[in-house]
Amino acid sequence: MKKLSLILFLFTCIFLTGQAQVKVQFNTINGYGNNLYIDNVTIGNRFNVDAAVAGILNIKADTSFAIGSASFIVAPQAAVINLGRNNINSQFTVTMTVSPGGYQSNRNVASLASGQSTVLTFDNLTITPGQAINITVTLNLSGDENSTNNTLNQYTLYLPGFQRNVLLEEWTSSTCGPCAANNPTIDAFIDARFDSLVAIKYHMNWPSPGNDPMYLYNPDQANDRRFYYGVNAVPHVIMDGIVNPSYPYSNPPSLPSAFYPRKNVGTPVSLSVTNTRLPGDTIQADVTLQISTQLPAGQYYLRVHAIERHIHYNSAPGTNGETDFYDVFRRAYPNSTGTAIPTAPGTYNFTFKYPLDMAVWVDSMIYTAVFVQNDANKEVLNAAKSRNYLDGTIINNSFDQPLVNKPVVAFDFIESSRNFLIENPQSVLSNFFYYELFDGVFPSQGWTINNPDGGITFAQFEGANGPSLGGTKSVKMDFYSYSATNQNDFLYSPSYAGLNEVDSLKFDWAYAQYSSAYVDRLIVKVSLDGGATYPHTVFDKSGAQLATAPTTTSAFVPNSSQWSTFSYPLAQIVPVELTSFTAKANGLDVELKWNTATEVNNYGFEIQRKSDEDFITVGFVKGIGSTTEPQNYYFTDKELNEGTFIYRLKQIDYSGAYHFSDEIEVDVTGPKVFFIEQNYPNPFNPSTKIRFNLAVNSKVSLKIFNLIGEEVAELVNDRMNAGRQEVEFNGINLNSGVYIYKIEAIGEDGSSFISAKKMTLVK
Repeated sequence: MKKLSLILFLFTCIFLTGQAQVKVQFNTINGYGNNLYIDNVTIGNRFNVDAAVAGILNIKADTSFAIGSASFIVAPQAAVINLGRNNINSQFTVTMTVSPGGYQSNRNVASLASGQSTVLTFDNLTITPGQAINITVTLNLSGDENSTNNTLNQYTLYLPGFQRNVLLEEWTSSTCGPCAANNPTIDAFIDARFDSLVAIKYHMNWPSPGNDPMYLYNPDQANDRRFYYGVNAVPHVIMDGIVNPSYPYSNPPSLPSAFYPRKNVGTPVSLSVTNTRLPGDTIQADVTLQISTQLPAGQYYLRVHAIERHIHYNSAPGTNGETDFYDVFRRAYPNSTGTAIPTAPGTYNFTFKYPLDMAVWVDSMIYTAVFVQNDANKEVLNAAKSRNYLDGTIINNSFDQPLVNKPVVAFDFIESSRNFLIENPQSVLSNFFYYELFDGVFPSQGWTINNPDGGITFAQFEGANGPSLGGTKSVKMDFYSYSATNQNDFLYSPSYAGLNEVDSLKFDWAYAQYSSAYVDRLIVKVSLDGGATYPHTVFDKSGAQLATAPTTTSAFVPNSSQWSTFSYPLAQIVPVELTSFTAKANGLDVELKWNTATEVNNYGFEIQRKSDEDFITVGFVKGIGSTTEPQNYYFTDKELNEGTFIYRLKQIDYSGAYHFSDEIEVDVTGPKVFFIEQNYPNPFNPSTKIRFNLAVNSKVSLKIFNLIGEEVAELVNDRMNAGRQEVEFNGINLNSGVYIYKIEAIGEDGSSFISAKKMTLVK
């Protein structure tokens, strides 16, 4: 007991003296299953009475761009949230002031339930591009225990910029039923905004039979844009490279809600393009690029696409009944990557020439679409096209003109993490309470994303909000579209100071399985040294354990009842004594076993295998909680070839301290375990290898199925010997798409094994 008390004291001192820098890591591992959502991350303890100014919604912080140089009028909006445990039932006042200029506007809040947020709209404010302003929003609530979050100060500078044309990219197919259902709405939306929106539609070769002629005309470049974003479903719409409208697109709010917040934001880039018909059926596209101010660091490319405005077939070319297709992508010039552009202010001219394919294209329907895109974050800065009229009809160019002297209410919610110091430092609570609603610019200040494969990663999602705190947005990991399995993505919080042992980390999450065959995973780790190490794995769930909603084969979007909340206390500090550690080999199946004298402070064990001169972590077994009884643990390592391997344990305390066991050498010989590996390569074209292991001599069936359950190939139907096996699959006669390979093995000893995995054929 003396040892426990001493360590608790030391740990408390570390927190209260500010030496601990707490940082949180969210790590997802993709299994190509269904979508995961995270929201309302808090760390610290909520006060009983605590109202906060959460952010200014429609005036951007720091430097951004207006549309033109004329003054414009904004009806400022601010969000106020009740962070306290108690409902606020008394009226309080919120005041916005702006300097220079002497602007002041007051609004009253009658009541606010715990966790609830409200949006206040203040009197009109005139903003002049080029003139910096300081905005202050202050609330005055009687009895507020945390006065330091009652005021928000924001510096804002709008520079003269250009009108934005929004780029709408869609992936579609003539064999896709939902595409036929959604395209009329998408096409009508494009037609109504043809002078302020650039549309490009890439045709794909799925669903089966995958014979879309517009895809087959130029499959390589169509797939380039698909893989650039990681798109694996049709129909799929992305605006300006970063905004994903909610599906189905036939819902009236879907497309406008994505379009207008982008359209009404100025940009430092202006684009125009004109087409000239040259002799020999050649198009000359002259592009003018104007940059008003130095662009931030990035990877900027000018992309040039030949588009066919309208393609008509006398009879449907696919299975969905569509005969008319609009704004069809034909070819990219000089290639899919495009042309690197300067970042310095100035006017730049580019000329591209490309031949008209008179055997396929209708020349009167061809126009050129151009856009500037930053590959560092995929954001499109502006877009333009050489055709500004529909089929023979000139557009009224007064439509959707810049908002001058009109209220602007479509900017992002500008909210960031802040820390709030309570007035009584002797309180048993910590001095700080941190929160992140994910309703503002994403990632918020101090938050970072690590996306090692450059594919799908954490993104903001509007339309799903966790239950703990108010708001309208959350963070989404689009496992549903993320076909590159076993990829790790990381979301990191800022570093938090001033916490102590009675504080807790909390967050909301929502997840639904696609099926039991596709297992996604979320791991949350905590660092006490500002991110140098992450010894605490406080949350680790996958598959059915991670799920908060029923299994669905549709892309999962949670409703208000399909969330769970996780809470983890930064406490329980007692060392764990590792009393024994043994290991043995059962063929390729390595079994590790160990005992501990106490479980009170044991967060768990990292299982490490020696690789070259260092150790790598190959598994984790969590401690079971508060018990003084010795426990036995088992772990099997099924990812080995034959040979000799060295293992050790890294036992982790709740404090973040860790201890290593002795090293044990294990001789792995003679496979006696069933498993099947992910095919390699994946994606593949046209062949791939499938490896599996049989514990005993077995009758084996290995078959390939498409996504609607039809068998397309049988690779094995025979008896096979125990041990590692390898089978090659050639998909030369199949269309590109996602397929399932399934193994069924019945051992001669009566054992059985069934497993299935996805693979992707890309031609």
